[in-house]
Amino acid sequence: MSTAAVEYVTAGFVLVPLPQGEKAPTHSAWNIRERCITDPSQATRINGSGVGLAHAFSGTCAVDIDDYTAARKLLENNGVDLDALLAADDAVQIASGRENRAKLVYRMADPLPSKTIKNERGKDAINFRCASDDGKTIQDVLPPSIHPDTGKPYEWRGDWRRLPEIPEALLKVWRG
Repeated sequence: MSTAAVEYVTAGFVLVPLPQGEKAPTHSAWNIRERCITDPSQATRINGSGVGLAHAFSGTCAVDIDDYTAARKLLENNGVDLDALLAADDAVQIASGRENRAKLVYRMADPLPSKTIKNERGKDAINFRCASDDGKTIQDVLPPSIHPDTGKPYEWRGDWRRLPEIPEALLKVWRG
């Protein structure tokens, strides 16, 4: 994991250390920049654990699809084609191996507070992930961290070193 963490930090990502096989940080104040991993020397000390991408401090965001069917319909109703976003030549995804799920990662210059859109049953359909309401970061687990449910490593689809800008149509839904 330390090799991947060094690559991430060298590329400009700010990281959050995670316990092995966990999706959430356990240390206090993990969501402030001073508690994040920002340089290669810190990243080399990550061994046997996972890391998350601190979106607000990395200039990134994620569109996390927890219910693909509902998300596709919700986005379609707002003029956004989820299938086209996932199939785009420049699409970058973090895959967990779980069915009916997807996660797109984008560049985002100005952090926005995260937002959740629920499906008809009141469960999360889409999570727009970047920052908390008070400007702290939100994180998403990065490969090759281990997913707690599948026991398998997360995987990249697309080139994480070349994240596309978040499309304006998605920003409109996020802000709407």
